[in-house]
Amino acid sequence: MLETGSYITALLSYSLAAVIALLVMVWWLVKLGWGRFWIALLFWLGAALLLTPAYANMQADTFAPAVLVAVFQTAFFGVDTAIHAIRPLGVAMGIATLVGGTHGLIWVWLGRRQVNMEQP
Repeated sequence: MLETGSYITALLSYSLAAVIALLVMVWWLVKLGWGRFWIALLFWLGAALLLTPAYANMQADTFAPAVLVAVFQTAFFGVDTAIHAIRPLGVAMGIATLVGGTHGLIWVWLGRRQVNMEQP
């Protein structure tokens, strides 16, 4: 097990890497010309996928990224042991879909509103 200081450092490092990956993804999608709605939706889904925590196993008292726990628990022990990570991941993805869709629609609406205001 990790000591408290190294555990916090590891979580902060992973979180920072996830945020940087999300920002790079957004930059890349903008450069590819994807629409505002899809960029917002994919950002929130990526954030939910990368940043949702779960206990490493049923007896653990430390967190790990839920996607990693779900993948490894499913691969090595089966879906029944991974359900404790799959449930919060599913809830986070559902909430991210709602938030991302709302964010995307507002972003598209504000963009169209600006274009209409600029035209005489």
